[in-house]
Amino acid sequence: MLNRRLLRIKVFQALYGYQQDESRDKKAVLSFLEKSVKSVEDEYIFLLSLPIELRYYVENEQNPEEILYVPTKKDIDTGRTFIYNRLISSLDRSGLLKSKLKKSGLNWHNHKEEMRILFNGFKTSNFFQKYLTTTKKDFESQKELFLHFYKDYLPKQEELHALMEELFIHWNDDKKAVFNSLVKTIDPLASAEEEVELKDLSDDYEEDWNFCKTLLSNVLSNEAELTEMISEKTKKWDSERIADVDMILMRMSVSELLYFPNIPIKVSINEYLDISKIYSTPKSSVFLNGILDKLMNEMKLNGKIKKSGRGLVE
Repeated sequence: MLNRRLLRIKVFQALYGYQQDESRDKKAVLSFLEKSVKSVEDEYIFLLSLPIELRYYVENEQNPEEILYVPTKKDIDTGRTFIYNRLISSLDRSGLLKSKLKKSGLNWHNHKEEMRILFNGFKTSNFFQKYLTTTKKDFESQKELFLHFYKDYLPKQEELHALMEELFIHWNDDKKAVFNSLVKTIDPLASAEEEVELKDLSDDYEEDWNFCKTLLSNVLSNEAELTEMISEKTKKWDSERIADVDMILMRMSVSELLYFPNIPIKVSINEYLDISKIYSTPKSSVFLNGILDKLMNEMKLNGKIKKSGRGLVE
């Protein structure tokens, strides 16, 4: 679920917040980083539980005024699509999903209006309407309906993104990883009897968390040295005009070059150039590339960069 690009972004956000905070509390910034990393799992669990909540909505809360008219065949078929969907039943049987959802403190009952909007939009979508007209309603077709829900429908729903941004401050950074994990959770299922295997936050959380906190610690502990190295290569630039974002990204990149012997040099530079394209000015990546290239060449010449392992020694 978590890749190094996302982890770097989370460290960058923590460092940016730290720089803007006058207290400069290192314990607080580490705590912020840990919560930011772990929130990705909460986002995933919250959205994975949505089909279950939609079924409950259809069975118990949809359109209380329906008693005033006779439901059409399409209304009935739409309801049955959720009530008898065996993929939803598989999700609903997962004790681990329920346990993690309870632990997160999140639930859809506090967001019924958003759920109503998402339900009404989904049931009128072309894919859903096509599903209603097919006679084949086996597990595979029921699964495909919700793969479409996570791959094509939800990512385009502004109401969902507004809600997720309200609940999770870094949703915009996390959403791609979360939607990918949701699809990877559902896609492998071969039958309704198969137990849903929830995706771990990370293949190796300890390794990923160690990377995050080590990178954060190295940048904070060596901030003066890193800043001085960068300043030597930016003398013709007014230091006050160098964006905070750019300075933080350069400190992070140089920190990786110096203190992470198992990460290739090109990765430590290219990753931050790409991140700068998202979070800084249009010309920042060109500026960063020039400065980091000079720093890399000088550090290699002085023997400061020490890489080890296959493919890392240049």
